[in-house]
Amino acid sequence: MTLDKTTKIAFSQLTGRNVKVAIIDSGIEAEHPKIGHVAGGVGFIVKSGERVIQQPDHNDCAGHGTACAGIIHKKAPDAELYSIRIFDETLSADGHALVTAIQWATEQRVGVINLSLGTTDAAYKDGIAEACQCAVEAGIILIAAEHNDGLPSYPTNSPEVIGVTGGKIYDRYGYYYRPGNTIECVARGDEQRVCWKDGREIMISGTSYAAPHITGIVTLIREAYPNATLKEVREILKANALEERIERVSNVATHMTPSFPVSFSEQSGISNYNWIKKAALYPYNKEMHALVRFRDLLHFEITAVADPVGKGLVGKDPGEAIGTEPTGLKVVPNLQKALRGADTLILGYVDQLGRISKRDLLRESIQTALDQGVHVFSFLQVPAGIYGDLYAQARKKGLRIVYPSISMGEVQNILKKDQKGTPVDVPVLGVMGTSSQQGKFTLQLALRRKLIQMGYKVGQIGTEHHAELFGMDLAFPIGYASPLELPLQVYVPYLDYKMREINRKKQPEIILVGSQSGTIPYDVNEHKTHSLSSIAFMLGTKPDACTLVVNSIDADDYIRDTMDGIRAVCKAPTILLAMSDKEKHIRAAYGRTMINPQQMSREQIDEKLQYLEQTFNLSAVEIVSEEGQQKMLETVLKFFSADETETQTD
Repeated sequence: MTLDKTTKIAFSQLTGRNVKVAIIDSGIEAEHPKIGHVAGGVGFIVKSGERVIQQPDHNDCAGHGTACAGIIHKKAPDAELYSIRIFDETLSADGHALVTAIQWATEQRVGVINLSLGTTDAAYKDGIAEACQCAVEAGIILIAAEHNDGLPSYPTNSPEVIGVTGGKIYDRYGYYYRPGNTIECVARGDEQRVCWKDGREIMISGTSYAAPHITGIVTLIREAYPNATLKEVREILKANALEERIERVSNVATHMTPSFPVSFSEQSGISNYNWIKKAALYPYNKEMHALVRFRDLLHFEITAVADPVGKGLVGKDPGEAIGTEPTGLKVVPNLQKALRGADTLILGYVDQLGRISKRDLLRESIQTALDQGVHVFSFLQVPAGIYGDLYAQARKKGLRIVYPSISMGEVQNILKKDQKGTPVDVPVLGVMGTSSQQGKFTLQLALRRKLIQMGYKVGQIGTEHHAELFGMDLAFPIGYASPLELPLQVYVPYLDYKMREINRKKQPEIILVGSQSGTIPYDVNEHKTHSLSSIAFMLGTKPDACTLVVNSIDADDYIRDTMDGIRAVCKAPTILLAMSDKEKHIRAAYGRTMINPQQMSREQIDEKLQYLEQTFNLSAVEIVSEEGQQKMLETVLKFFSADETETQTD
C-alpha cells in the first residue's frame, strides 16, 4: 500500500500478517487456547549485580504477559508473537533485564514491542532511552503503559515510545489520540476479560491492558505500511483516532505492584472497590454495624440487610437497631431476597454461625450470591484450594470473589526497595486500646468523618477487614480471622513504607492509624493476652500521639501501664481517653470466657468519664455520642495545632 497518513484504515480487514510483535513481560503461555502460535522467545534474569543471564524458558510465570498477548492476538490474530520474560512469579524485575530485553528484540528485527511496565528510577533512564533509540533506528515501534499513579516513568515518558493510558472505550478498534502529549494514546483500560495463565480468563482493569490495545492497532498499521517510521505511525494514529470525549480510568496502585525498579501498570480490582455500587449485607453483626452507622463514608449504596431469625433483628430497621439514623430498610431473614437489586454481597463472619449449624455457611452464602449474579466481598478468607469451584463459577459469569489480603510477594518487593525514603511530615494519630471489642474502629470512622467534613485531607490505615470500603488507604487486617500470612518481623518495614507512600502520594494533612485488641500484655504469663501484632503496628506506623480506648471495668494500673507502654514503644503521648457506652460483663464457664456487653445509663457513663478525667488528667469521651466525637475532634486539633505553634516558635 502507498503510504497516506491521512487515509482512514479499515482495521477489520487486517490481521497483522508478517508483523513480529515482542511482548516484554512475564512471558506468554503458548498453550492458552486463545493466544495462538508463539513464534519464539527468551527469558532474562539478573544475577550478581548487573549481570544479565539469558535462559530459554519464556513461559508465563504470572499471567500478566499472557493477558497482553491475548489482547494483541484478538486484534491481530496473524501477528508473530515473541515472548520475552523479565518478570518472575512475584512480578519482580530488574532494569538491566529490561534494557537487555529491548536489545534482544531489536536484534530479532521485530516490528513492534509492547511494554506494559516501567520504572520511576532515573538511574535507568539513559540506558532504557538508548535501547529504545536503537530500536526506533532499526524501524521498531515501541508502545508502553503509563505508570499506575501517573508518575513519570521509563520507557513510557521517553520520546521514542508511544505512551498509553486507560479509558472507557468499547469500539473494537477505537482509541483516542492526543498530539503533543507524553502519554499520547488512550485505549480501553477499564474492566475487561483477558487471558491468564493456566488456560484461564479473568476480569481486570488498568493501563497495563490499555497498552496492548494500541500495540494491536500499531501491528495492523505495520501490516498496511511495513516501512512506516515512528513519526508516520503517529500521524496515522492521529488520523484514525476517535473524536469523542475522553473518560480516563483511575489508576490506583494495587497489591500486585512489581518490585523496584520495574513495575507494570495495573489495577486489579483487589484494592479498588469502585465496582461495588449496590451492596447487601449478611449477617448483621458488629462489623456490619459500622457500614450502616457510617454509610455516608461509603461510595456505594446499602440496598438490603439480612440476618438469621434467631438473633431477634429481623423486621427491624438496621439503623434504629444500633441507635443511629434509620435507613428505611428492614432486616430480612432470606439472603436470596436480600440480593435482589444488589450487585455485591458483603459477607461478614459466618464461621460461628456455621459451627453452630454444622454447615459451611461461607460456601453456601457465596454460592447463593453467584446464583443471583452478584459479586462477593468476604471478611473471611476464601482459599482457592478449598473453594476453587466457586472461583471457576465466578470467572464464567464475570463475577468477583475477593477478600482483603496482602501477599508475601508484595511485601518482598517492598523489602527489596531502598527503605530510606522521605519521612512522614504530617501529624499521625494512633488509636490504641486496652482490649478487643471496644469501639476503636467506630472511633476512627467518627474522627475520619469529622475531619473530612472540616475539609481536611485524611490519610488512613485501618486494621479491620473492611477498612478500604470506607475509603481508607490500606487495610492491614490483624484482628479476628486475619487473612495475613506474614511473619511478624515484616510488619514494621512494610507499614513504614506504606506510611511514607501515603504521605508522598496523597499529601494528607493528618494520618490516622488504628490497631486491634490490647496494646500491652494483660498477663505476661498468659500468651493469649500478648499483643505482639499491636506493638509491631505501632512501630511501623509511628504515631505522634495516641487516643486510648478503655473499658469501664479496666483497672487504673492497667490503663496507666498501657499509656506508659505506648510512650515507651513509640514515644507518643496519650492525649485522650475514650470509652464505649456499654459495660463489659465477663464470665467464664466450661473453660470458655464470654463477654456480655450491657448498656450503661447516662448517669453511669458521665460518672465514669469524670472519674477517668480526674484520675489521669486527660479528656475522656464516650465514642458513639455526638458530644463525645466533637470533644475528641477538638482535643486532637488542639494538640497538633499547639505542637505546630510550639515548633514554629522554637
